[in-house]
Amino acid sequence: ELKSLGLDLRYEAMSGRPLRHLLVDAFALVVESCRRQLGIVHHDVQLLCGLAMSRGRVAEMKTGEGKTLTAGLLAYLGALYGRGMHVVTFNDYLAVRDRDLLAPIFSALGITSGVVFDGLPPAERRQAYGCDITYGAAKEFGFDFLRDRMTLRDTGMTQGCVMRGTFFALVDEADSILIDEARTPLIVGLQDSDEQKLINDCCSWAVEHAKSFVEGVHFERHPKNRTLQLTPAGSQLVRSLPDTAGTRKSSHRDLASYITNALIARRDYHLDKQYAIQEGKIVIIDELTGRPAVHRQWQRGIHQAIEAKEGLVVSPVNRQAATLTIQTLFRKYEHLCGMTGTAYSSRAEFRKVYGKRVVRIPTHRPLQRQQYPTRVFGSSEKKYIAIAEEVRQCIDQGRSVLIGTRTVNASERLSEALNQHRVDHSLLNARYLDKEAEIVEQAGQPGRVTVATNMAGRGTDIKLHSSVREAGGLHVILTELHESPRIDWQLIGRG
Repeated sequence: ELKSLGLDLRYEAMSGRPLRHLLVDAFALVVESCRRQLGIVHHDVQLLCGLAMSRGRVAEMKTGEGKTLTAGLLAYLGALYGRGMHVVTFNDYLAVRDRDLLAPIFSALGITSGVVFDGLPPAERRQAYGCDITYGAAKEFGFDFLRDRMTLRDTGMTQGCVMRGTFFALVDEADSILIDEARTPLIVGLQDSDEQKLINDCCSWAVEHAKSFVEGVHFERHPKNRTLQLTPAGSQLVRSLPDTAGTRKSSHRDLASYITNALIARRDYHLDKQYAIQEGKIVIIDELTGRPAVHRQWQRGIHQAIEAKEGLVVSPVNRQAATLTIQTLFRKYEHLCGMTGTAYSSRAEFRKVYGKRVVRIPTHRPLQRQQYPTRVFGSSEKKYIAIAEEVRQCIDQGRSVLIGTRTVNASERLSEALNQHRVDHSLLNARYLDKEAEIVEQAGQPGRVTVATNMAGRGTDIKLHSSVREAGGLHVILTELHESPRIDWQLIGRG
């Protein structure tokens, strides 16, 4: 019966009826399908959020209010037109999780759904885009769009393309994707093997000799914008350094650039702060979100200089074949909307860049969270003592505790301090990303203490044990404030 009603509604959509005329019936079908398939009934605030997004708004919906189910409302509405509905998530894990959760709802209504993720073969990728609804991370949609443009440019034919176009996009974590990542370039590159050998040799040479350069004598630093300039004495020192097979083929200007990058890598980029090492590769740690940015590289040779500094295999330097920013990509969609837990502080940017208004959605139940004033300490030691005392009080009450830090180093220093004060805890940072779901799943148990960088828990709900709920809920401690208040609120919102 549901499928029959869904097909009837799809026929109306294909006949050209606008979104607003189909909205009531579409939402009603999704709600009923969700009730039958998952045993869950949507709250009024979820319907309100779906309504706001159907009008092209960015909805601020607080953490834990059910954004995944809400996305299903609009995903179905957009899918009715048969032109491709893209649900954009923050990473591959969330894309697979959300699609698997909602697939039975869509299937019962006669709608197909697929997911694109890193490493998916082209044939399966094309099949996923051929579905009515396609889930995926922003980077996947971006790179596929670029590759399709290159195929069209080179062949003039659409047979090799995987996407069907840019019709409708719903962006989850809209502030992170559309604001924080907006200007991050997505680059498809071409490699030259001979040039790569020369770069490998020169990077290793530069790292080996960079320690000979003295600040104030051979170079001057500009910490604010992370630039560095060689002095005449430094330039002369570059000329006097021993030659290698690679350096003999390079100009003095290029060699000075390699040395400059090696110095910047030594002084301004630090392991477990700006980057981590995973499977023998340098992975950037995003300064705003604290999450590893697996497919991102620093430009102008900095990434290769850091790899050489750490003694790793230097990755290929790609010549740009095509490039695109996240901002440019999503402005190409005919229909664009989004939702997130922290959008209101960025409402001016959404309006200016995307022409989108931000709407605040009320919570399903009155907010009970208590927020205490910020406390400032004269030293890290005093702060750690205060944190340990506060954690013990919460454990004695039968509550669970989530402690947020800004960097991997900070989380590990705090972990050592808690060990000294004999406070049992779990540590979650960019080193233990593979254990994220497991650790966060246990974070709501009585007496459980979780120390995490701000990447932790994002997209994964902390389920509270009933006794924790009765004792006062999850206690959240922010050990530092971030440059972006949104990141603080992503942690505060867990309370």
